[in-house]
Amino acid sequence: MDTSSETIDRLHRTLKVALRNDAMMMVMDTLVRLTEVLIDKQEKERAAELLTIAMEYPMRTVTRQKAEQIYLDLEAELCPRVMSDAKALAQEITLDDVLAAILGSTD
Repeated sequence: MDTSSETIDRLHRTLKVALRNDAMMMVMDTLVRLTEVLIDKQEKERAAELLTIAMEYPMRTVTRQKAEQIYLDLEAELCPRVMSDAKALAQEITLDDVLAAILGSTD
């Protein structure tokens, strides 16, 4: 079984391939999966930020449903300030900014 570090590395590689192929639905699927890994690592504030930003963009229906459930779970668990900060951040930065930050951390 993968460690969370190996899973994150694999997800980063998937993001790079998806971006090279302009496969935005795969990018969104991968970002939602990445939020799950962050939650497993107890990085829930970071997961809330990433998920809130991702939810501003089109996704497959099944991915949107999963993202909404994860969001509701985070909203129930985290303090309201964390969620409002995540919403504010989602209005300030773009998906390209997020992807650059994620992928820049692995280069």
